[in-house]
Amino acid sequence: MSGAFMAVRGEAIPAELGSLPAHVRADCIRVLETVVRVAPRTWTRRRGVRPQWITLRDGDDDVVVRRDSGELSKHIDGDGPRSARSFAGALREEPATNRCAAVVYGDAIDSRTWGWVLPLLAGRLPGLDTAVMVDVGHRTGARSTFSFPVGYRRSPVRRLRFEEDVRAILRRAGSM
Repeated sequence: MSGAFMAVRGEAIPAELGSLPAHVRADCIRVLETVVRVAPRTWTRRRGVRPQWITLRDGDDDVVVRRDSGELSKHIDGDGPRSARSFAGALREEPATNRCAAVVYGDAIDSRTWGWVLPLLAGRLPGLDTAVMVDVGHRTGARSTFSFPVGYRRSPVRRLRFEEDVRAILRRAGSM
């Protein structure tokens, strides 16, 4: 898998996943499928895509989704912006107790570091996420960052939607 700072997106996803051994690819795809299912449900206009863990446990093969309950917070520099750099330490630790782990967050997380107060004082609103970012780490040491571009459905209530058919992309990657 590629480095953490170059996000893989769109049609490059099957090639990235296809370069992995079959068991690692299968684990990563299970975690990414869960991301596609839960990320739109946890999005809010105010908080964006909420940081969360998605882990594939040893033994029972359960995929577990946990919202940030303090575990990610201990890796965030409270005086600096939240970003992928802040989550790198957390992702290195999690595969020690799970086969595969992912940190999910929105790409506009830096604009929401201080909530709504600081951006409003600066005369602007916090940015909307333009992509769901997923940092995936596997116990074998494989690691990558995936980016799934998103838009917002115009209806009485805004809803997050993926711009591409991510499920179809992951199905193609699984059949390699």
